[in-house]
Amino acid sequence: MTSFGVEISSVMYQLSSLLYKDAWTPAKTTDNKLDSKVEIFIEACNLLWNLCENSDLAVSIFNRKDVVSILIPCLKLETYGTRIAIAVAQCLYTVTENNAKLNEVLRESEAGPLIKNLMSLPATEPEYLLLKTLAAGIKLNMFSGRLNDCIGNVTTSVLEVVSTILHEPINPALELLCKRIVNKDEKLNMLNEEEENIESNLVAIDTTSEKIDHLLSAKQISLEILGNIFDDNDDEDEWDDISSSDSEQVVIDYGEMEVDMIEAVANDFGSVLPSEILEFIMNGKLLEKVIQQIVIPPNEITEVLLSHSKGKECLKRLDVVRNTALLCLNNIIQKLKVDDLEGPSKLNELWLNLGKLLFETDITDVEQVEAITRSLRAVVRKLAEAKCSSYFSHMTESDLELLINICNKSQDSRIKVHMISILGIIGCLLGNINTPSSAHLIKIIGSVLLEISSKSVDMWVIAEALDALIDVFAEDYVDHIAQEINLVEKLNHILPTLKKGKIKGYRDHQVVITTTKTNLIRFIKYKNKLNRK
Repeated sequence: MTSFGVEISSVMYQLSSLLYKDAWTPAKTTDNKLDSKVEIFIEACNLLWNLCENSDLAVSIFNRKDVVSILIPCLKLETYGTRIAIAVAQCLYTVTENNAKLNEVLRESEAGPLIKNLMSLPATEPEYLLLKTLAAGIKLNMFSGRLNDCIGNVTTSVLEVVSTILHEPINPALELLCKRIVNKDEKLNMLNEEEENIESNLVAIDTTSEKIDHLLSAKQISLEILGNIFDDNDDEDEWDDISSSDSEQVVIDYGEMEVDMIEAVANDFGSVLPSEILEFIMNGKLLEKVIQQIVIPPNEITEVLLSHSKGKECLKRLDVVRNTALLCLNNIIQKLKVDDLEGPSKLNELWLNLGKLLFETDITDVEQVEAITRSLRAVVRKLAEAKCSSYFSHMTESDLELLINICNKSQDSRIKVHMISILGIIGCLLGNINTPSSAHLIKIIGSVLLEISSKSVDMWVIAEALDALIDVFAEDYVDHIAQEINLVEKLNHILPTLKKGKIKGYRDHQVVITTTKTNLIRFIKYKNKLNRK
């Protein structure tokens, strides 16, 4: 065991001993005095939560020491109150994830009724909303968190909570915080303002920001739950592996085959969803509620929040919620059929709105740009599945340059790969339009992808760019564009680099890189044959 492991073991055993020390219930205090035992217990739960979130060893000790038997009773609101219940629920939500042994214990314990009570709390206060959400997450974890392992009514009851939380607006709370911040500044500027009034306003700011934090935490967890329901645990590069198939048919008729395979995967997932759950998702407008979480607050709210430390913290939490919503949106779009996503026009509207958000986002905000480009890729793939080339018939060179600039400016491999995929799919869609302007855009896309393939030092990025090139120029009717950019000749120069490239450092992408080598050789041979005819 490493020294780090020994340290974790030591802390976990000390925490277990502390929690087991004696049975207790919070003392009722007057005059807003703190109960030291309550504060110690909450800190212990928070430490336990952080350790279990970051260490499998901590989870193992948690199971072995049966810490859960101490925590479960603390979910009784009438006895322990909301602060303790939240601390315990946060810990349990984390430690029950992919923990079959613990979840079996929970299903046979008194946890079920307590979880049900928390999920039934009224949606009146932010702390109740957070408890409802945590309880829903624990319940889903208890039943494995996978649709095919989950009883239908379990998932439906969880989705009801998710829908309630996502429906809750955040702007009224932000406006209230802004009002309190402005009032504080005004009072500080008044020389005769009593210190007591200033202090009460500072307390009001803290209280309001805490409520916002509870609401944003509830939204983030709800989005994680929904995203996990739509995540069938495939590797994130599943689509790339599909489009990199080493079938010769894929090389010759690549664009059509890719769309067919994407549609097949989406249809397979749709058949997994129980009809009552799919119906709930549609009727509850969950897609629209997820999209609402991506909206940026008005400028006047943002400016006030930036003037205060608590406001800045809220903006950071909003960014986290937005990124989580984007990743959730990516999962939903990938897995549902086009009709269940409200049709091609809704997807096109989403494409335009996400594009606007991308161009307004600072390129240095890597996590948000990555989340946006991931969702954009899912949207354009779904548009390709629906054969919606017409939506790109009015695309201009300026529009395309905006996307290319994101790809070129970003130093993050994930973002580059997302943008390469987006450019490749747009190239395939433009190939179906057959106009001089679309041919010009395909030529630009081809040139950009060739430049990335020849100049990048990242083997994953190179492989994805080559894969996209094979997609875009798979069909014979774009051969005249390929000849204009000397595609085959340049690919012949790139091939030795790809063959010599070391892939040991790309463990997660070895399949894509290896398959691209095979496909590229076949693609070059095929195009050379055509050119000789």
